[in-house]
Amino acid sequence: MDAILKQKKIVKGKLTRLVSKIDDLQNQANSESIIEVYEKDVNLIDTEVNNLNDNLLSTCTDEDFNGYEIEMHALFSKLDTLKIILKEEMKKLVRNDNNTNACQNIANTNVNNLKLPRIELPVFTSNYMEWISFRDLFLASVGNNNTLSDSQKLQYLKLSVKGEAATLLQSIQITNYNYQKAWNALTKRYENEAEIINAALIKLVSQPVLKQESASGLRKIIDTTQQCIDTLQILKQPVEHWDTLIIFLLRGKLDPETLRVWTRTNKQKKNPSFAQFKSFVLSGGDCNRFFSQVPERKNICSL
Repeated sequence: MDAILKQKKIVKGKLTRLVSKIDDLQNQANSESIIEVYEKDVNLIDTEVNNLNDNLLSTCTDEDFNGYEIEMHALFSKLDTLKIILKEEMKKLVRNDNNTNACQNIANTNVNNLKLPRIELPVFTSNYMEWISFRDLFLASVGNNNTLSDSQKLQYLKLSVKGEAATLLQSIQITNYNYQKAWNALTKRYENEAEIINAALIKLVSQPVLKQESASGLRKIIDTTQQCIDTLQILKQPVEHWDTLIIFLLRGKLDPETLRVWTRTNKQKKNPSFAQFKSFVLSGGDCNRFFSQVPERKNICSL
């Protein structure tokens, strides 16, 4: 068993190095011969992983079987990813050749240095508050892209999720049939208005209290609060009527000196709005008005 475990370590090292090389491959000019070399490397490691899987699972104890099975599944998933990346890179070469020939037939134009913009995949870290934005961005860039096969969409989906969401999709093999299955699994888990609202409220109320004046700290309070409000608005929560509650919560997050100035500034205001609070923190023009009677505090206008 020790020899098999040593072989597992060697194979994992080879695969890790190959993943790094093929990741770099996506950011450079390639040729068919380069891609074919990497395809041979992937096939060789694929054979090693299959042999290792058979030896390891047939030799290990029942107690260790599930753990090793999950570990080997992760290696197979990495290999699937590499195979798809290499296929995509080969397709790019073919498309580029076709585009170049077509352009040269129309005009004597040098298109060898033209590069298509790359779409950055959205990332979902399993935070409920990120789900709506991730869902819309992923569908726009990948899910509704008719030039991609469902197996390619599934690969991109697996590359886009982290944490619990990645674990949820871990056992789903990359096939055309499984893309919709994987997407349904994510929507069933995260398309949950109650959980998203709960996550937004928790984030709103759990912001840390500022111990001392800090421009970046004040900005972060505003940015975090606005993010929570935007999420709640998308879910049709009546946040436009929550100003009193929101300001009550945010007062408790201010450092003592900023709170003193805010309280002094608003002595005559019965119900300041969140917009006024936001201006107090971020708007230079409003700052001058707010602190016209407190000259020693005008330096906060630089926020």
